[in-house]
Amino acid sequence: MNSVHPDQSSRRLSVPTRHTSPPRELTNDELVVLLRIADCLIPASGPNPKASDAESYVQYLNLALSARADAFDAVIAAIAKLADVAEADLWAALKSLWSQDKFTFDALSSIVAGAYFMTPQVKELIGYPGQHRDVAGLEEAADELATGILDPVIERGSIYVSATGE
Repeated sequence: MNSVHPDQSSRRLSVPTRHTSPPRELTNDELVVLLRIADCLIPASGPNPKASDAESYVQYLNLALSARADAFDAVIAAIAKLADVAEADLWAALKSLWSQDKFTFDALSSIVAGAYFMTPQVKELIGYPGQHRDVAGLEEAADELATGILDPVIERGSIYVSATGE
């Protein structure tokens, strides 16, 4: 019988917890600063709108904040730190954040960019059709298996853990 670590009994290790909303709603002031940051990182270019002008951007920004709930507090702290930075100095302040606090900058920039690329308008502009199933043909699957891609998994052996914790 396989035992389950107490911390793992209620979650699957291979699937991150899905959050449907951020830990809390952003205040209006926080949202204004986050949109300034987004526009600094993603300015308008040709037919591509700046981040805050993308259709439904705020809706997708909340979705991205939900997805990165693990970094929410760090992002909020960065927003607070950048709130009083003048527009002309924002790019330099973001570069400084990148060099001094990679974790926070990575979370902040992935939230901003992720929200941008989730908007239907931007997906259409870049020609992204959305997720679709692309099943490998039998010969392609056999060729892939022949490369030994599953050998480490087979060598490791079974690690089955019951969903009920048995």
